[in-house]
Amino acid sequence: MPPRIENYQGREQSFIKHLFLNKYLESAAYKLFQGRSPIFNFVDAFAGPWRVSDTNMYSDASFSQAIETLETVRRSLLDMGRSGLKVRFRFCERNPASVAKLQEFAADKPEFDIRVFSDAFEDNLDDIRSACQSGFTFTFIDPTGWNVESAKVFHFLRSLNGEFLFNFMAEEVNRHAGWDGVSASVGRFLADPVWKDAFEAMPEDSSNEAKILQLLKAKMREARAATYLTDMAIRKPREDRIKMRLILGTHSGVGVEVFRTIQEKVEKEAVRTRHTIETVESGQSQLFPEDQIIAFETDRDGVGCSGHIGRATELLLRTVSQRPGIAFGPLASEVMEQVPVRRTHLNKIAVEQRNEGRLSFSFSGTKKTPKSTTRLWPPAD
Repeated sequence: MPPRIENYQGREQSFIKHLFLNKYLESAAYKLFQGRSPIFNFVDAFAGPWRVSDTNMYSDASFSQAIETLETVRRSLLDMGRSGLKVRFRFCERNPASVAKLQEFAADKPEFDIRVFSDAFEDNLDDIRSACQSGFTFTFIDPTGWNVESAKVFHFLRSLNGEFLFNFMAEEVNRHAGWDGVSASVGRFLADPVWKDAFEAMPEDSSNEAKILQLLKAKMREARAATYLTDMAIRKPREDRIKMRLILGTHSGVGVEVFRTIQEKVEKEAVRTRHTIETVESGQSQLFPEDQIIAFETDRDGVGCSGHIGRATELLLRTVSQRPGIAFGPLASEVMEQVPVRRTHLNKIAVEQRNEGRLSFSFSGTKKTPKSTTRLWPPAD
């Protein structure tokens, strides 16, 4: 069952976060179970529970959302004739009171393969890795700030076959990262004790969170924790400012494509949530229908909006110019990683640029869009 907004009063940004997690896990599990592996490991690195409204079922906690989503996928595929599908749940939490709640939750659900790890995530990495030796592992890393020993975590992620979703607490980083008193802790977060040099060399008009995000991704790539690192912003709906960014780390171009597809859906729900709050708290009805408001706002700055299409077109043409003959599949993944567009948008961009003489490639068969293996070239002189 997807998260229910009524359980997230005052923390609607967490509703959007859990909605994304729910939808991404659902899509990833279907693809995995029908192709790559019969085993799905879900690791919740900072499981809580923390601020929850549903203290009986924990339906507004990430670990409970993961169980409901992944078991629903597994059961539906079993009903379709698949066999041997297995989901493992590995929950880690350092707060003793929360650990006790997790253990009680697990004891009440003996039908599931749940293991609870007590103490800091970074201190449990070897045991968690041993408990996820086979199959595909999806790691959800959702700290409350930046108190993370990232060097150890990056090594853990590199050693696993899987993906991760990292919640980057943009608001806190933006507010505090420039203060010298947190320099050492930010250095642990970035796996770089001398991070300040690179930070201060960045453009002055960039926000603290934009700078730290860029440095964090660079260190993730350097550690080979992921090939692609794409992200989306989640705003506090009552204040309309960025609260967090979800970063997907994956070695698969398919993962990037799924991320942008889910982002497009979740952005619409974020707009709906924000305007519902405004309507209720102001006591005034909206001038336009809800669907029209959602379409207007997502067309302005959502996945596939005109601004993002322009950036994607520029990046696509520049990459082809720099790397003539690049296959469309890897190119599309690279562009989607950096710009919020979908594969369907890139298909259209490629065809339009070919028709206008700025790009060269051949169609094969009757389909008039490039295949993943189609090689793209700059126009002939």
